[in-house]
Order: sequence, then C-alpha cells, then structure tokens
Amino acid sequence: MNRLLSGVCAGALLLASGAGAALAGDLPGKFEGVTVDVKLIGGQQYEKLYERIPEWEKATGAKVNILTKKNGFDIDKELKSDIASGSTNWCVGWNHSSFAPQYTGLYTDLSKLLPKEEIDAFVPSTITSATIDGKLEMLPRAQFDVSALYYQKSLYENADNKTKFKAKYGYDLVPPDTWKEVTDQAQFFANPPNFYGTQFAGKEEAINGRFYEMVVAEGGEYLDKDGKPVFNSDAGIRALDWFVNLYKAKAVPAGTTNYLWD
Repeated sequence: MNRLLSGVCAGALLLASGAGAALAGDLPGKFEGVTVDVKLIGGQQYEKLYERIPEWEKATGAKVNILTKKNGFDIDKELKSDIASGSTNWCVGWNHSSFAPQYTGLYTDLSKLLPKEEIDAFVPSTITSATIDGKLEMLPRAQFDVSALYYQKSLYENADNKTKFKAKYGYDLVPPDTWKEVTDQAQFFANPPNFYGTQFAGKEEAINGRFYEMVVAEGGEYLDKDGKPVFNSDAGIRALDWFVNLYKAKAVPAGTTNYLWD
C-alpha cells in the first residue's frame, strides 16, 4: 500500500506513519486498487461496527485486509513487537488513549490529513485525549469512554420475581440506583451455572477500571495528586469486598477472573 487512509476507529484507530500519507484533499475519495492492512480489536461487541467495512469498500473502491482481531492487551503486545522488529508496515490499527503515549513516533498526525471541520465534529475532550505531544494520533470510535450498566427488562417485569424480591429485600424490584441495589439484584437473579446476576472483566488490568469506580463510589481515591496509589484505605477495602462478595456468592461466573473486555 503506497498511501495511508484515515478511518473511524475502535477505542481509536490509528495510522502507522511508515505507510505514507494521503493528503486532506483526497478525503473522502476513491482508492481503486488500494488495500488497507488493519489491526483491530476483537470481540462480539465490535462486530456490528465491522459489518460496515464492506460499505466503505464499496464507496471507495479500496479493500480492507484484516491482519489481527485481538483484545487490547494482546494488540498492545503485538504493536510493541512490530516496533521492536521494524515491521510496522500495516496501515490502520486499534489503540486506546491509555496506551498511545508508549508508541512515540509510530503514528501519523491525523490533523494534517483531515479537514478541520471533520475533527471539530467530535466532542472536544475526546480529541484532546487523542492528541499526544501535539499530534492527533487517534480518532474516537465512540464519543465517550464511560461504563454503562445494562439490565434485562423482562426480569424486572416478571410478576413472580417482583413478589419474591420484595419479600426478601423489602423494597420493589426496579432497575438499581445504588451499588447496594446492584448487589442485591445480582445475588437475587443468580442461578448458577445457568444464569448469573452480573459480570465484569476480572483479569489483570481489565479489572482496574471497575475497581477505580467502586473506590470512588465508596468515597475514596485511587491516586493522590502526585499520582501515588492511595486505595489502601477503608474505601478501598469496601470496594474490593464488593467484587469478592459477588464472586463468593456465585452471582458472577466462575471464569470472571479470566475475563478481559472481549
């Protein structure tokens, strides 16, 4: 591939600077005969996005060649291996703002490739997060990076569930407003090994985000103003107990400690 194309990303797509660059005036445009080698994050939740790749191929005449579909940690390792071996000859890849500062010099500055009005269409804070040392190294797949809690509506509409829950916990079964209610409902709905009340990514760094949220919810802090860990506190203990107690109650799958985001 002799020209680098930009695209919408997942956590964020990035463009390897060694692959060349298309001028902003070329975008959008036709790229007949061009093949774009990509490295993507994997997982069922991303497949709907990837179903749109054929639409882009039809619109541009280019082809997308998927080299990799892996979780974020494994892509991170692969990118570092590519850098070490000098084999960064792919075109577009997944990355996340928390990983990006490790890859100095790898990515093309997208602000030189895209019209300003396209960049301005994004939420400003996401563009700020995607800018490393003055270079726009990523474009956000989503306009936010926050946790969302989903619930199965039919469980809350079931009359038998409502009656039994009220009898056991003393309040109505409705979607939770507090973490205490999340805990109660997760334990109530759990029927292992056939059904579990909730789940979370519990392996390695993947649990970090959830633990941070719970520490803050308990009134604690994760890091101090100098970036030093301060979660060895009463709030940190309560946060950790939330995970441990759900696991002991079998409200989450036994394999939770091996789950990443995919």
